[in-house]
Amino acid sequence: MIMTMGILFLWSCSSKREQTPKGIQHVVVIGIDGMSPDGIQKANTPTLDSMIQNGAATMHARSVLPSSSSSNWASMIMGADTEQHGVTSNGWEKFDHQLPPIVVTKNGTFPTIFTLFKDQEPKAHVGAIYDWDGFGRLFEKADVDFDIDGDHEDKTTQEAVSYIKESTPNFTFVHLDHVDHAGHALGHGSPDYYKSIEKADSLIAEIVDAAKQAGIFEKTMFIISADHGGLGFGHGGESLAEMEIPFILYGAGIKKGYKIEETVYQYDNAPTVAYAMGLQTPQAWIGRPVKGAFIGNEAPKLSYKRKKQIIQPKILPDAGYFEPAGGVFKADSVAVVMQNPNNVGEVRYTIGNNLPTLQNSQVYQDTFYLKQTNMAKAGVFQNDRLVSTVAEGSFRIVPKTKQDPVKFRVYQVNGIEKLPDFTSLNPIYKGFVTEFSHKQVLTDDMPQEQVAVVFESYLEVSEEGQYGFFTNSDDGSKLYVNGTEIVNNDGDHGVLERSGSLKLSKGTHLVRVEFFNGGGGYHLDVKYSGPHIPKQIIPANQLYREK
Repeated sequence: MIMTMGILFLWSCSSKREQTPKGIQHVVVIGIDGMSPDGIQKANTPTLDSMIQNGAATMHARSVLPSSSSSNWASMIMGADTEQHGVTSNGWEKFDHQLPPIVVTKNGTFPTIFTLFKDQEPKAHVGAIYDWDGFGRLFEKADVDFDIDGDHEDKTTQEAVSYIKESTPNFTFVHLDHVDHAGHALGHGSPDYYKSIEKADSLIAEIVDAAKQAGIFEKTMFIISADHGGLGFGHGGESLAEMEIPFILYGAGIKKGYKIEETVYQYDNAPTVAYAMGLQTPQAWIGRPVKGAFIGNEAPKLSYKRKKQIIQPKILPDAGYFEPAGGVFKADSVAVVMQNPNNVGEVRYTIGNNLPTLQNSQVYQDTFYLKQTNMAKAGVFQNDRLVSTVAEGSFRIVPKTKQDPVKFRVYQVNGIEKLPDFTSLNPIYKGFVTEFSHKQVLTDDMPQEQVAVVFESYLEVSEEGQYGFFTNSDDGSKLYVNGTEIVNNDGDHGVLERSGSLKLSKGTHLVRVEFFNGGGGYHLDVKYSGPHIPKQIIPANQLYREK
């Protein structure tokens, strides 16, 4: 066997030779872009269900931050996190990035699982077939024998099927992109999103069947996973809906019906492939193989167990995805409602900046009203302890007679991937809105893709001191105060928050926010903090059209 010679060479200099799993001569990794555990659990997925029942699986594997595609596909094939490989956003390019990789190959890139096969098993046949063009820039073409940028999920699958049947490769990586498209276009958790996962299930079945037809099924291990989940029409944030992914091992060498209780991270994928195929992982990799899933290995003894998730309270009215509940209201008062989605515990809350504790909070009993701009924070308490994460509500109450204070201008920019030079552009629409937000600008009667927006308003500061500013956006954004750039959150990325700070005097200061959306989901909210001001969306009652 090809692999036997490689194993002897790799481990001959080691003082303790590790037993390689038996019976695995081929590995197929199938990555489904944007496929969440929720999708598998709620869609009709007979193939995946069978793999879980007859293999090893967890629905609690975790992506890396940011929960965007490039960062996570890189971590999946590189056995490392963004701090090591430097692929920190979808704007990353091999020769155009900010954070250099911590180690490099002779080609100047961080070593991938493809590199390990190339260097340690040069006779092994290795292929990459991918539906998203961007995946192809994450690895060196010289490291693979078969490199196909597919055309949609059906043709990509057929390329993979043909490759497996014709070449019986040692390692095949298949990337399918259509589930992510459904999430961006129709919403994660929508009926069409679940239908896209059902189609992914049928395509996985075709790839598994190809291994059977090629006569290698009994010696093939399959890994099914994803780069990230999603929330609403996007991803890139820190919620569990975006961060949790499935991780399924099936086939040769894998236990049947094994529930993976150990932690699994995105960067454990490549080390698991390496372990199965007897490859030595580089010191720069931080991932670990999921050894407990392999026949002959004991399940690890876990000192610390996975925390049981108690869902945070729901505060109403809901402001939508990626920002606190509440919203901006032209009214004298606003009703606040809280709900406990669990069948245990009680909801306790605070008004203002303080996180709820047993000593400073009130038990929520019924609807109450706020008459001025303020924050509400709530958690689920059980046995006098906070057992959930804290939900936050931001209620911005504006007099009915106040003019909309934020001037905006919308620009159409084809092919946009970063903020443009606005001095050379003419707006297609302009007007005034209540806040620095996409909500009142990118409406149904306006272009929502390939657009950029500039917002300007004067912020009233009542106390001198250090102020922080934050933009949370998908795609890029920048924030200026009095003409000075304070926040740079530019680039093509999912929902991502960046910040900056400066000292401000008492009085009014011009705040300018630039924002763009290239395609797919989009979002913008802008927060600030200061002396005696908790971090919050900049309230409209502090903004004015003129100085």
